[in-house]
Amino acid sequence: MHLHFNSSILDYIHLIPPTWSITITTMKLCSILFSLLDIDNTNRLEEYQIRALLIYLTNINKNQISTIIYKLDLDQSGAMELEEFFLLISLLVANKDKKEKEFMHAHSKTVFELLDEDSSGTISVEEFQCLGFLFNLDNRDIRIIFEDFDISGDDALDYSEFRMFTIACINKQKAMKKKRFKTLMQRRFNFLAKQRQPILKYINKTINKCVPGLAVYGEDDTIPRVTLPMDMKFPCQQSNDDEIFSDLFESIYISPASDDDRSTKSQSFTQSYY
Repeated sequence: MHLHFNSSILDYIHLIPPTWSITITTMKLCSILFSLLDIDNTNRLEEYQIRALLIYLTNINKNQISTIIYKLDLDQSGAMELEEFFLLISLLVANKDKKEKEFMHAHSKTVFELLDEDSSGTISVEEFQCLGFLFNLDNRDIRIIFEDFDISGDDALDYSEFRMFTIACINKQKAMKKKRFKTLMQRRFNFLAKQRQPILKYINKTINKCVPGLAVYGEDDTIPRVTLPMDMKFPCQQSNDDEIFSDLFESIYISPASDDDRSTKSQSFTQSYY
């Protein structure tokens, strides 16, 4: 299950690249939130306070809340201090902004130690699955990770193997971003190409009235195939097929008039269409 976030103070908090950490200003904001939750002024948050905060911020379930509280109690004090609270907020913001892979890569040592519950120096499948939801990884994703990066074949990831996984995640995301950009540009090009077809058809039709059989533009051309003389004149009379351009040409047609009238109409066209 992926986490969903309610509208809250987290909307104003973001991790800053390339370190993917919260800023000093954000730390001050988190400190204020920590103080508001610390109603007993003990400089630590009890389990019920963290539980209430997480229920308010996300759709996280009770078992996941218990896992987070247990995992983030790094000093095993039974409560959450300010430094641990900063880590909690960073993890939530990374998930909210879909930057969990970048966070894992930038803070690979911290994340590895967080996942290594028994401090054995390796991460088992079960240990990874306990906090996989914080990184938008389900059990199937984690099993695939172990199949691809458990080079030693001991059904566990040591730090070097985990580090390789985080690097692969970044490279994969860059490739996906490049692919999405390419797809977007192709869609935009196809849209513009479709929009320009009636215009190119009209240009060819107009020129054919003067030079029958001459095609200035093909369907895929971006520049004219031929260069027309600068003094070439085209008929001003329009046919019924040209209704799509009637409004445009009606506004730029200049009837015999004074130079001032020509200047006024030309300026009006420029303001209307450019």
